[in-house]
Amino acid sequence: MKRFVVFCMMILALAAWSGSAGAVDEVTLKELAEGIDSYKGKTLTLKLRYKMLNRLSNKIIFYDKRNYDIEFDVEPMVKEEAFTNMMLNAREGVEYLVTFDVVRLGSLGYVVGALKRFTPVALEKLP
Repeated sequence: MKRFVVFCMMILALAAWSGSAGAVDEVTLKELAEGIDSYKGKTLTLKLRYKMLNRLSNKIIFYDKRNYDIEFDVEPMVKEEAFTNMMLNAREGVEYLVTFDVVRLGSLGYVVGALKRFTPVALEKLP
């Protein structure tokens, strides 16, 4: 009986760990660009991978599972201690939950957004 209870608890813990953390929107950046009118002004949280931080122009770039890029201006965030600590641990290709406001569609067809925060997906899965 003990084994059965332990087995059930392990199954429940594994199910909770493998589930997505928070409310993550399942939309790609291409779909977002195509339906920009319905997303404009909304706050989205997407699972994106970190690409790079351009320190000269203060831009941070993420990409989605279809390799579409989204670039955010981080000029106001650069001097914040929390942002600099986060960038010390940032690695290319690591998945992040990126929360941003959709502003508009750029002239070249890319999504322009205002970055709010980003956290590693691995940290969201920890109990």
